Amino acid sequence: MSAETACRIPGRRILPAVLLLCVLALAVCTAPAGARSPTIHDIQPYDTVFVYEQNLDLTALRNATTDNPVTTLRKYQDDNPGRALVNDVNVPDDTDFDLLPIEVGDEYGVYFAFNPTDGNTKQILIREPTVFLDVVLANPYHADSVDGLTISPSTMLAFKIISPDVGAFYHTGNTYPATVDLVITSPGGGQSTIIGGRDMSGLNLTGSQVYTDDPGMPGAVSLSALKQGSYSVQARWNTPQEFADFAEDSNSITFNVGNRVGINTGTPTPTPAETTATPTPTATATAPPTTLPTTAATTAPTTVPATETTPATTPTQTPLSLFTVLGACAVVVFIAGRRD
Repeated sequence: MSAETACRIPGRRILPAVLLLCVLALAVCTAPAGARSPTIHDIQPYDTVFVYEQNLDLTALRNATTDNPVTTLRKYQDDNPGRALVNDVNVPDDTDFDLLPIEVGDEYGVYFAFNPTDGNTKQILIREPTVFLDVVLANPYHADSVDGLTISPSTMLAFKIISPDVGAFYHTGNTYPATVDLVITSPGGGQSTIIGGRDMSGLNLTGSQVYTDDPGMPGAVSLSALKQGSYSVQARWNTPQEFADFAEDSNSITFNVGNRVGINTGTPTPTPAETTATPTPTATATAPPTTLPTTAATTAPTTVPATETTPATTPTQTPLSLFTVLGACAVVVFIAGRRD
């Protein structure tokens, strides 16, 4: 074998390995989140299930050879069945199982299906259904929260709904049955799901984080129809019914609608003419006016509406795109080819 051939072989071996890494990277970037099948109650290995869920079918977690029923769900230290048992959830009927929070306690995480004959079989993840809420400027300024601020009635807003696990894993295919209602409480104590003329009831959680001005959602809201005062908004579970009955609703966010100009008349209050503030000269002497002209006393308002501040235009950072991965792979393949 010549020296030249010996030098070229490593490069030829590297190229297939690089291509394999590219394929794996593409798979990671494009792989969808797991979904239950065929219905929301049918639990498959590695599915995420939630406390309060009812009528779950765990038969897919059985040993495929013996088909013995699942009798318990077991959590181990460090998720290692070879270590100490941390929690044990009784399964009276694996074809119709209710996951009670009292049996899980604070021990969320990986659980192994268990049968005395088969031992541990398949594993699932147990979580608590949680939802969080924030109020932000409308797209493309979602990074700017206005929670607790005084807002101009002309400001366009959106609500950010965060449900890390339910939005990601509680679905069958493209069907996302978990929904929430956004309920606004007015200064007088009245409550409604109509905010800025938009119906905010039955909003589907189609991801870990959604905005009410996303495509398919109600849209951005204007506060122009709201009277001045302090408002609060909360996301409350609508479906499934067991979440609505037992799961904790979101935090409450507050914002203030600022004073509107000429609120009693509906027209702006005219600014006094500059000439009215000019002192009248006398024949004996010119004396300075006792009251300064209006134009000299103009000061910045004490409260700046949210619309007066230019929102940050820095876009929210996003994960690496598919094109970024492909570009990186192309560079690696090019370098390997040069070495070849």
